[in-house]
Amino acid sequence: MRFRDRADAGRRLTTLLLRYGGQDTRVFGMNGGGVRVAYEVAHALGLPLELWVSRAVEVPRQPGSRLGAMAEGEGFCLNAELVRSVEAPASEMTRWMDAEAGEGALEAQRLRGAHPRLGAGVGTALLVVDGIALGELQACAALRGLRRQNPRRLILAAPVAAAEELERLRLEADEVLCLQPVWSLLSVEHAYDDFRSLPDVETRQLLERARELQPGHEAPVPGAPGEWM
Repeated sequence: MRFRDRADAGRRLTTLLLRYGGQDTRVFGMNGGGVRVAYEVAHALGLPLELWVSRAVEVPRQPGSRLGAMAEGEGFCLNAELVRSVEAPASEMTRWMDAEAGEGALEAQRLRGAHPRLGAGVGTALLVVDGIALGELQACAALRGLRRQNPRRLILAAPVAAAEELERLRLEADEVLCLQPVWSLLSVEHAYDDFRSLPDVETRQLLERARELQPGHEAPVPGAPGEWM
């Protein structure tokens, strides 16, 4: 199964999530392409949409060396094998992760603008991503951050994902749903015809459009800060 683009993936993914429409559910789109997929889900089911930022932490000067990931809500996930092999003290690795958390806070504020973060302490928190490749840790960190918000139920939904990663993530979520599990997925873009990066301006527009569709929508208070932890 291939997807034309993230909007197509979101519309198809909705077919797995129909039972959550009309319930006490909130959709969380992960930064990057996840918000585009999540918008289609939230729009089809009439549910509120929120951003959830998760960022990979790499070893400096070693591109692709995924040490772990940091997410909103104090969520983090480590690559234990790489942590053991890195020739750096724990204090140095902590500094790398703190720096990435700072970048994540700036990204969250930039994308939300004046809107405060919606809480995840709802009946069901539904995390939507555009895909999960082998070795990717952002979804794990995002789930852990959302779990700390104490939703009654935590769901992960992905259009495509490496089967091995799905099995690991079943330990983090109450339910994991995927349209297309793949035995080996080295890059999510291989499942899409159009996998262009989602510009910040489009992410903000999608979030604003979703807010306007919700009953009782009010404009934000000017200058209200975004949130991270």
